[in-house]
Amino acid sequence: MDQYYYAVSSLPFLDFENDPGISFDEFNNICRSALLDKDFAVLNSISLTNLKEISSGIPIIDKWVSWEGTLRNEIAKLRGVSLGVESSSYTFEVESNSVAPGIAGTAYKLDSPLKAEESLDMARWQFLDELEVGHFFDLEKLIVYSLRLQILERKRMFTKEKGNKNFQEIYENIKEAVREA
Repeated sequence: MDQYYYAVSSLPFLDFENDPGISFDEFNNICRSALLDKDFAVLNSISLTNLKEISSGIPIIDKWVSWEGTLRNEIAKLRGVSLGVESSSYTFEVESNSVAPGIAGTAYKLDSPLKAEESLDMARWQFLDELEVGHFFDLEKLIVYSLRLQILERKRMFTKEKGNKNFQEIYENIKEAVREA
C-alpha cells in the first residue's frame, strides 16, 4: 500500500467540536495532487450519504459501509415502528453489527432531532477512531479523514435559522393539509 506522507502531514487536525480549518474541496485538491489516480478514485468515491454506491473491496471501507448501513437500518426500523410503516423498503443488506441497535435507540429517544443527529455523528466519529488505529500515512488514513471532514461539514449545515425555516415549511404544509381535509 502506498504511503502519503505529504498529503497526511499537510492536513489540519480534525476535532469533533471545532471548525475543521479546511474545506472538503481543499482536501480534495491536496489529495488529487498527491495520490495515485487509482487511490484518488477510491477516496473520491467515499460518501457519507450514498452507501449503496460504495463498493471497494478495501477492508476499512467495507467495515464503514457495514457499520453505517446497520446503524441506518436500525434507525429505519425504529421510525417504521413509530409510524406504523414497514421499514424493509428503507433498509439495505449489510453485515450487521451488535452496537448499532443501542446507538440508534439512544439517539431515537432524545428530545430533539438536532441532539439525535449530534449523538449519531459522535458515534460515527468514535467508530472512525477505531478504524483509524494503525493507519498513519496511508490511503486508509485519508479515507477516515474524508469521512470525518464530511461529518463536520454536515454538522455546519445544522443552524438555528435553517431549522426554523424547515419547521415553518413543514408547519405550513400541515396547516394546508388540514384545511383541505
